[in-house]
Amino acid sequence: MNELIKVNYENVDRPTVSGRELWEALEVKTAYKDWFPRMCEYGFSEGKDFCSFLSESTGGRPSTGHQLTTPMAKELCML
Repeated sequence: MNELIKVNYENVDRPTVSGRELWEALEVKTAYKDWFPRMCEYGFSEGKDFCSFLSESTGGRPSTGHQLTTPMAKELCML
């Protein structure tokens, strides 16, 4: 890993990172759509630990993305 994951500071009180960027950086072999719900089974909840959004469509079905709080991202890295 040569680069750090970009931290989003739009909400100064609650910085976030992209779930997909974290997934790529961790080099997870499982597809993101399968990996993320499995990680949520560790007790993370939407609205508190992460927010979901739909990405812009590039001709196909839009994919679901997530903005994770930095504490959640840290926990996922330690798993």
